[in-house]
Amino acid sequence: MKKPRRFLTIYAALTAFALLPLGGCIGAVFGDEVSADYHTSFNRAPATIEVHNPVGQITIDAWNKPGVQIDASKRGNTLDDVHAITITVTHSGSTLVIASDLGSNAGGRKVDYTIHAPADTNLNLDESVGAIKSSGFAANLDASTSTGAMEVSMASAGSSQHIKLDVSVGAIRLNLPRNTDAAVTASTSVGAIKSDFPLSITRSTVGSNAQGTIGKGTASIDLTIATGAIAIDRE
Repeated sequence: MKKPRRFLTIYAALTAFALLPLGGCIGAVFGDEVSADYHTSFNRAPATIEVHNPVGQITIDAWNKPGVQIDASKRGNTLDDVHAITITVTHSGSTLVIASDLGSNAGGRKVDYTIHAPADTNLNLDESVGAIKSSGFAANLDASTSTGAMEVSMASAGSSQHIKLDVSVGAIRLNLPRNTDAAVTASTSVGAIKSDFPLSITRSTVGSNAQGTIGKGTASIDLTIATGAIAIDRE
């Protein structure tokens, strides 16, 4: 007896769905992109977290727990691309170092990070291509990306903090609390600078420079971008 055509169609669809990679090993398949999830955590946070990521996005937020949670999504055009990506997490003294290696012939591969850590953790974030987002921290922050946007919201900016943001091509947006105490310098070779705080801004033909003291000026803030705009917002 022949099976109804409708039954065969449904059966084929269910069979194809069953062959898709399952979550936990391979997160999802979206069109031509394949992703795999990575998770690890530590009960106690180090003094400093370093993240080195060639391509992708780094999102790191402060939370009220003593440990560190690292979630990542490895992405590529094929399963072989995803399997070629390695993530290493190592301790170097009081520093936790998180690094991505995209492997050879890495076109189309990237890693997106979502990290949670205590607010008093120092951050050193380095990316070649991609965005960096940070929120809620009250310690030193050094972040750089060659191509991409950077958005940072500080829980505090004062005392002996050092905040340095460096972008080659993209944009910088820094959100500071109203009670900030910092000496600020900012420069862009091609682009404009906007500030909610009373900084001295000078404009050239295509670029801008800004400097000034907010409050007592105890912290240091240095913002540099080659091509793109800088915005300093007051929360």
